[in-house]
Amino acid sequence: MKKIVVILAAGSGKRVGEGLPKQWISVHGKPIVEYTITAFHAHPQIDEIAIVLSSDYVGKLGDYIDLEQYPKIKAQIEGGKERYESTLAALNYYKDEAEAHILFHDAARPLISTEVISRVLSALQDYQAVLTAIPSADTVVEVNLNQEVAHYPERSIIFRAQTPQGFHISVIREAFRLALLDSQKQITDDCSLVHYYLPHIPVKVVEGASENFKITYPEDIVFFEDYITKQANQ
Repeated sequence: MKKIVVILAAGSGKRVGEGLPKQWISVHGKPIVEYTITAFHAHPQIDEIAIVLSSDYVGKLGDYIDLEQYPKIKAQIEGGKERYESTLAALNYYKDEAEAHILFHDAARPLISTEVISRVLSALQDYQAVLTAIPSADTVVEVNLNQEVAHYPERSIIFRAQTPQGFHISVIREAFRLALLDSQKQITDDCSLVHYYLPHIPVKVVEGASENFKITYPEDIVFFEDYITKQANQ
């Protein structure tokens, strides 16, 4: 079974304050997206990688990284403004793949580990949809329309979703087909589509890692830079 990774790098979020999308910010001489690519490229079970890019960057990945170092990169795909549009663009690119295991991962999660990738791939042997998540360290409250506390969910059953999310490609393709027929659809992430539109298919949760955070704010860049520095000095 072919194992494909789709790295979602089409986002335009600039909350880190650097004036360009966070995945292109250089840390120790490399754009953040390259750290993400490196992690998946080094995994022995990954067969190929596709990068979903905004229209400003599609076809230009080689301007930022040395593509000869990453022969598993097989495609640069133009994504959309919304995350689900980028996932859909990748599924359209792989429309002729009848059977494959496909993983979707945020470009701005550069500290994805070999162990977490392996957990997702292993779970796909027995499940058709897999979500990476970590237990919530905080108390979570549910509020009503007046912003008053309505319910305290049991913290032991609350998890924070991460990526990669993995699927049998036929399953995520069918979930998107059904979602696109629904005029009321609200797509938050890929596993949520399987859970909502294909409720007979269980979504397996595998353990993520606290390091596998998504770079969003300026302090995240500082943390990432410090982490890379410490790793280099070990």
